[in-house]
Order: sequence, then structure tokens, then C-alpha cells
Amino acid sequence: MGAPVLVEDDGRLDPLGVAIAELNAGIIPITVKRKKS
Repeated sequence: MGAPVLVEDDGRLDPLGVAIAELNAGIIPITVKRKKS
């Protein structure tokens, strides 16, 4: 869905596998964007 992969790329294409790898690495895949004022 266009989210950046936050763990080392080992050729895995399965979104669930990437999500599990991020969870096991303790990485929370949240990006905060703020408007410049």
C-alpha cells in the first residue's frame, strides 16, 4: 500500500512477512507528517 519498509530488505515481497519482521525488530511502522505553519 505504499508504506516504506523499515527493516533490511532480504528480497521478501510478502507484506505479512515484512510486517512480522518489523514487529520482531521492535519497529513501529508509523510516519507522522505535520503541516508547516
